Formats: sequence, structure tokens, C-alpha cells
Amino acid sequence: MEPTSDQAPQLAQARPEESVLGADPATEQQHEQTPAHPSAEEVPAQPGYGDFKLPEGVSLDAEQLKPATELFADSGLSQEQAQKFIDLAMARESAAAHRGVQAFVDLQNQWVSEIKADPDIGGDRLKTSLASAARAIDRLNVPGLREALNFTGAGNHPAVVKAFVRLGQMISEDRYRPGAPARPQVPRSPAEVIYDGNPRT
Repeated sequence: MEPTSDQAPQLAQARPEESVLGADPATEQQHEQTPAHPSAEEVPAQPGYGDFKLPEGVSLDAEQLKPATELFADSGLSQEQAQKFIDLAMARESAAAHRGVQAFVDLQNQWVSEIKADPDIGGDRLKTSLASAARAIDRLNVPGLREALNFTGAGNHPAVVKAFVRLGQMISEDRYRPGAPARPQVPRSPAEVIYDGNPRT
């Protein structure tokens, strides 16, 4: 049945220009090689970011945040999404710092336990040993020494404590003065050596 003259235009509009099998390969390849160039209006602008919420006592300047904000902008993250990454980073930093502090505290407690159990300076001798160590620190008269031992934790190290205990035991109040040179020894004569300082006539 042939289409009438009135139906021909409608059929032409309903038919595709080319079918899948009837397409010209050269024309199809040309369409594939022609890249689509979005207009300037279609390119989304990179988001800007305001101040991020940080934990109390924590501050970051713009230079420190710049690598992160550039990454956020390139990824197209919103302020709320970027804040979640900031919160995650702060939580990880806080956890790492807490682990470091806890490791330091645990080590100090371990050293103190070793000192208390030491057979030479611990146990019943602990009080006397610590008194000797304190006397050595005082007699050395080095400004800031006690503070340095406390700040660094070295004051709890068993080897350091033993060293100051022994130094304190070697010091006597009547023979040592900070900054004063020791009295020179006077050579003894042969007679004094033989007769113990009381030569006979």
C-alpha cells in the first residue's frame, strides 16, 4: 500500500535520518571525534570557604589550611562537607597526641616502679637514697637542674637516680662547698709517714 501525498511528510518526520546499521561509518567517526566544548556558563565555579570550626585551644592560619581548602575546592565540596574532613583530621591529631602523652606517662610509671624495687636504692633504702640524691642536686647548685629533670622525665630514670644517689653519698657538708676549690694536700715528710705524723727525736 503506497502512502498518500498527505501522509508522506508525516512519515519523513517520523523516520530517523540514519538507522544503526545504515549509518555512514565516516560520518559516525566524525561525530565521535568532535569533542563537546561546554560553555563558560556550564563550568561550575570553585566554592569558597569560610572559617572552619576547630576544637577549643586549636588555631590554624590560612597558610596551614591552604592545601586542604584547595583540595576541597577541586573536589567541589561544600562548606559542610569540608568541615567533616576538618573534624576527622582534628580527631586523628588529638588521638595521636593523647597516645604520645599516655606512652610518656606509662614509661615514667615503669621507671618509678623499677626504682622502688631496686635492691640498692629501693625498698627500705628508698627514703634515704632520695635524700642523698636531693642533697647532691642542691650541692651542685646548677640553676634549672631540678626543673629540667622534672620536665624531661629524666629525674625518674633509674640510672640517673642512681647516679645522683651515689653522688650524694660521696658528698659531705664539711668537705664540699659549691665553687670553693679543695685544699691542696701538703706533702708528708718521711718521718711523718714512718711515725704517723709524730716524728721522734
